[in-house]
This record gives sequence, structure tokens and C-alpha cells, in this order.
Amino acid sequence: MKDWNHDLVHSLSEKNDALWRYKHHYKKASEGCEHCLTLWTALEKDDEKHVKMLVEEIKRHIAENRFD
Repeated sequence: MKDWNHDLVHSLSEKNDALWRYKHHYKKASEGCEHCLTLWTALEKDDEKHVKMLVEEIKRHIAENRFD
């Protein structure tokens, strides 16, 4: 696998792991601290955007036969 494709897949995996933690742990653990809840929610939204960007780039590489 080309380095750039590996980097895309690796970054996508890392972002998805972070999203899972925000949704299933960090936000629940921050109950009682509105500032922390706001922080985790903002980071979650940012990472959701990043996941979409990474997926689109991976799709583009596949469509251009550059995903090898």
C-alpha cells in the first residue's frame, strides 16, 4: 500500500476511534461539567467533518485507481 493511502486509512481509523470515545465515554464521564461536555461535543463535530473528508479522499483515490 502506498504511504499516502496508508496515512489516509490510518487517520480515518484514529478519527473513528476518537468519535467512539466521545460518544460512549467522554461525554458521559463529563456529566456535571458543562465546559467539558461542550468541549467533547465540539471535538466530536470537528472529527465527524474530518471523517467525511478522509472518506471522500479515499473514494477519490479508488476512483482514480490510485488506491494500491
